[in-house]
Amino acid sequence: MVSVRNIFFGIVVVVFFSGCISATQERVEKMLQTNSANSMKKDYTQITKELIVFKDKLDKRNPSAFDKTVSNQMYTEINNLTNTLNLPYENIQLNTYKEYLQIAFSKFEIKNRNDYLILGLYKEIYDAYDIQSGHQITALTYDKNKLQNLYQNLQILKWKLSHAKDAKDEYLFLTWQNNWQIELEKRLKQKEIKTYEDILNLKYIKEGKETLFSQSNMSFEVLLSSMMYHVKNSLETLGVEPVDVGLEAVKTMFIFL
Repeated sequence: MVSVRNIFFGIVVVVFFSGCISATQERVEKMLQTNSANSMKKDYTQITKELIVFKDKLDKRNPSAFDKTVSNQMYTEINNLTNTLNLPYENIQLNTYKEYLQIAFSKFEIKNRNDYLILGLYKEIYDAYDIQSGHQITALTYDKNKLQNLYQNLQILKWKLSHAKDAKDEYLFLTWQNNWQIELEKRLKQKEIKTYEDILNLKYIKEGKETLFSQSNMSFEVLLSSMMYHVKNSLETLGVEPVDVGLEAVKTMFIFL
């Protein structure tokens, strides 16, 4: 017969190793991975971290363009590297990242535009790096074409985010612009600015919140450039030459790759 002492010892061993599994699993994965696979994982991990910062800044700059409930779900999704959240548009369930991004940059009025942009970009990152498959033993399993598309789409997104306007000729997203610049542009169109004094009477300048020398907010461009750098690094890790999209080509592209 098995003694009570042996049973107790067996339970202690099981509990001990159960506690150690979660702590050592990541180290075991790193040991099994090649250096190139580890590099790829570091790239997409950093990209998702930057995406969270990007989302936070975008929502603060465009506070009426996102749903708070969906926003919390999105943070959970990105932090946990899962892909279960989907948004509908006009009662139609969206499936691909292209659909999300096209809606985000539609010239028509879009409710919660930020959500479509962030979720669309996350879904492309998730797909390009095949995150659902978990850790990769070797980098050879990654799809080079998907990563190339991601690299080029980030270039397109970077330009569109700064320049794209709706049917009313208003910016889809406020990012780099100072508030006085936005007001000035509107009032110039309405031919309300005729003198230098009119400029000094712009709301944010007059109230001392901004000055004519206030620097533009370049943090969005910096974050997107950093994401591009990591994707570029991934492509080079795979022995692929990253392909840049020319500025003139970016300006004429209506759809994402």
